[in-house]
Amino acid sequence: MGIALFGRWLGRSGQSVTNTTNDEKTIEPTDAESQFDLARKLAGEGASQNLAQAAECYLKAANQGHSVAQFNLGMMYGQGQGVVRDQMTALMWLRKAAELGHATAQYHVGVRQHRASKGRPLAEASECRMEAFKWLELAVAQGHRGSAAALEFVALNMTREEVNEGGRRALTFAADRAKPGGNANYTIC
Repeated sequence: MGIALFGRWLGRSGQSVTNTTNDEKTIEPTDAESQFDLARKLAGEGASQNLAQAAECYLKAANQGHSVAQFNLGMMYGQGQGVVRDQMTALMWLRKAAELGHATAQYHVGVRQHRASKGRPLAEASECRMEAFKWLELAVAQGHRGSAAALEFVALNMTREEVNEGGRRALTFAADRAKPGGNANYTIC
């Protein structure tokens, strides 16, 4: 019994996981994977669903570099689920996940970049299209469903030079990510 109780007080990392709230002891995981798992349970359907708490747990995991938590948090902000709808915060979390190689996040960032190109001055629109191409090409390379069609659609409105630059950016991003400690750069549209 003592070992089981001790195991609940410590997470996998050995860090304390007990928080006191309203004079009640609650077990809260501290490692990213456990926080992510708890967030998924809280975001699920049924009586235990609590989207606000799910967002908090996703945030804790996302801040530790958990790409799926970053993606899910970005989607929650984009849809206003459990948090106040905020497209800039949504894009920030989607970009973080995309930078870590999350294919669905790369797809969403590419689509958002393409949408951002609409109604912009010519130079800004061109930059957004090249970024859209880059992110969509990275998603295609991972076999993300729907990315190839989106990439073709985006390319229809691009010059040959823009397509070449978008492709070059995708290759550079992939090469930078492959390096130990690689840090890929991106442009905000």
